[in-house]
Amino acid sequence: DTLFVCRIGSEKAVLSAADYILFTFMLLVSAAIGLYFRFSGGKQKTMNEYLLAGKNMPILPVAFSVMASYLSAITVIGVPSEMHLFGIHLFVPILIHPIGVMIASYVCLPVSFKLGACTAYEVSKW
Repeated sequence: DTLFVCRIGSEKAVLSAADYILFTFMLLVSAAIGLYFRFSGGKQKTMNEYLLAGKNMPILPVAFSVMASYLSAITVIGVPSEMHLFGIHLFVPILIHPIGVMIASYVCLPVSFKLGACTAYEVSKW
Protein backbone atom coordinates (compact mmCIF):
# COMPACT_ATOMS: atom_id res chain seq x y z
CA ASP A 1 0.00 0.00 0.00
CA THR A 2 1.06 3.61 -0.38
CA LEU A 3 1.83 6.06 2.39
CA PHE A 4 -1.13 8.22 3.34
CA VAL A 5 -0.08 11.88 3.34
CA CYS A 6 -3.18 14.05 3.54
CA ARG A 7 -6.82 14.19 2.56
CA ILE A 8 -8.18 17.18 0.67
CA GLY A 9 -11.89 16.88 0.14
CA SER A 10 -12.50 13.37 -1.12
CA GLU A 11 -9.07 12.96 -2.74
CA LYS A 12 -6.16 11.23 -1.04
CA ALA A 13 -2.61 12.49 -1.75
CA VAL A 14 0.07 9.79 -1.69
CA LEU A 15 3.78 9.54 -2.41
CA SER A 16 4.73 7.20 -5.22
CA ALA A 17 7.96 5.26 -5.72
CA ALA A 18 9.20 8.02 -8.05
CA ASP A 19 8.76 10.57 -5.23
CA TYR A 20 10.83 8.44 -2.85
CA ILE A 21 13.52 7.89 -5.50
CA LEU A 22 13.76 11.63 -6.23
CA PHE A 23 13.84 12.49 -2.51
CA THR A 24 16.60 9.93 -1.86
CA PHE A 25 18.57 11.12 -4.89
CA MET A 26 18.42 14.75 -3.72
CA LEU A 27 19.60 13.77 -0.22
CA LEU A 28 22.49 11.73 -1.65
CA VAL A 29 23.58 14.55 -3.97
CA SER A 30 23.46 17.03 -1.10
CA ALA A 31 25.49 14.70 1.14
CA ALA A 32 28.01 14.07 -1.65
CA ILE A 33 28.54 17.81 -2.15
CA GLY A 34 29.07 18.28 1.58
CA LEU A 35 31.51 15.38 1.82
CA TYR A 36 33.42 16.53 -1.26
CA PHE A 37 33.99 20.01 0.15
CA ARG A 38 34.72 18.60 3.60
CA PHE A 39 37.59 16.46 2.36
CA SER A 40 38.83 18.60 -0.53
CA GLY A 41 38.60 22.02 1.11
CA GLY A 42 41.58 21.94 3.44
CA LYS A 43 42.40 25.57 2.64
CA GLN A 44 40.33 27.00 5.48
CA LYS A 45 42.64 27.80 8.37
CA THR A 46 40.61 30.33 10.35
CA MET A 47 37.00 30.43 11.46
CA ASN A 48 36.39 33.42 9.17
CA GLU A 49 37.65 31.47 6.15
CA TYR A 50 35.51 28.48 7.08
CA LEU A 51 32.23 30.27 7.81
CA LEU A 52 32.47 33.12 5.29
CA ALA A 53 34.77 31.63 2.63
CA GLY A 54 37.20 34.45 3.33
CA LYS A 55 34.49 36.87 2.11
CA ASN A 56 35.53 35.97 -1.42
CA MET A 57 32.75 34.00 -3.11
CA PRO A 58 31.11 34.43 -6.50
CA ILE A 59 27.66 35.98 -6.46
CA LEU A 60 25.69 32.98 -7.79
CA PRO A 61 26.53 30.53 -4.96
CA VAL A 62 25.79 33.24 -2.41
CA ALA A 63 22.50 34.15 -4.11
CA PHE A 64 21.41 30.50 -4.31
CA SER A 65 22.36 29.96 -0.68
CA VAL A 66 20.33 32.94 0.47
CA MET A 67 17.41 31.87 -1.69
CA ALA A 68 17.54 28.31 -0.33
CA SER A 69 17.69 29.62 3.22
CA TYR A 70 14.74 31.93 2.68
CA LEU A 71 12.49 29.69 0.62
CA SER A 72 11.64 26.47 2.35
CA ALA A 73 9.93 23.49 0.80
CA ILE A 74 6.82 24.43 2.74
CA THR A 75 6.81 27.82 1.02
CA VAL A 76 7.33 26.36 -2.44
CA ILE A 77 4.66 23.69 -2.01
CA GLY A 78 2.35 25.31 0.52
CA VAL A 79 1.77 28.79 -0.90
CA PRO A 80 0.50 27.63 -4.31
CA SER A 81 -1.77 25.03 -2.71
CA GLU A 82 -3.09 27.55 -0.16
CA MET A 83 -3.78 30.02 -2.96
CA HIS A 84 -5.51 27.31 -4.97
CA LEU A 85 -7.71 26.21 -2.07
CA PHE A 86 -8.45 29.48 -0.27
CA GLY A 87 -7.88 32.29 -2.76
CA ILE A 88 -5.19 34.85 -3.41
CA HIS A 89 -4.91 36.34 0.09
CA LEU A 90 -1.27 35.14 0.22
CA PHE A 91 -0.47 37.09 -2.95
CA VAL A 92 -0.28 40.45 -1.15
CA PRO A 93 2.87 39.53 0.84
CA ILE A 94 4.44 38.31 -2.39
CA LEU A 95 3.86 41.76 -3.92
CA ILE A 96 5.12 43.66 -0.86
CA HIS A 97 8.18 41.48 -0.22
CA PRO A 98 10.42 43.20 -2.82
CA ILE A 99 9.83 46.53 -1.06
CA GLY A 100 11.08 45.05 2.21
CA VAL A 101 14.10 43.55 0.47
CA MET A 102 15.01 46.92 -1.06
CA ILE A 103 14.68 48.69 2.30
CA ALA A 104 16.88 46.09 3.97
CA SER A 105 19.40 46.27 1.12
CA TYR A 106 19.75 50.05 1.17
CA VAL A 107 19.37 50.68 4.93
CA CYS A 108 20.59 47.63 6.87
CA LEU A 109 23.32 46.19 4.66
CA PRO A 110 25.45 49.37 4.43
CA VAL A 111 25.50 49.57 8.24
CA SER A 112 26.45 45.91 8.44
CA PHE A 113 29.27 46.36 5.91
CA LYS A 114 30.66 49.44 7.68
CA LEU A 115 30.78 47.55 10.97
CA GLY A 116 32.29 44.46 9.35
CA ALA A 117 29.47 42.42 10.86
CA CYS A 118 28.02 39.31 9.28
CA THR A 119 24.97 38.76 11.47
CA ALA A 120 22.29 40.92 13.06
CA TYR A 121 23.63 39.84 16.45
CA GLU A 122 27.05 41.31 15.64
CA VAL A 123 25.42 44.58 14.58
CA SER A 124 23.43 44.75 17.83
CA LYS A 125 26.64 44.38 19.88
CA TRP A 126 27.88 47.74 18.54
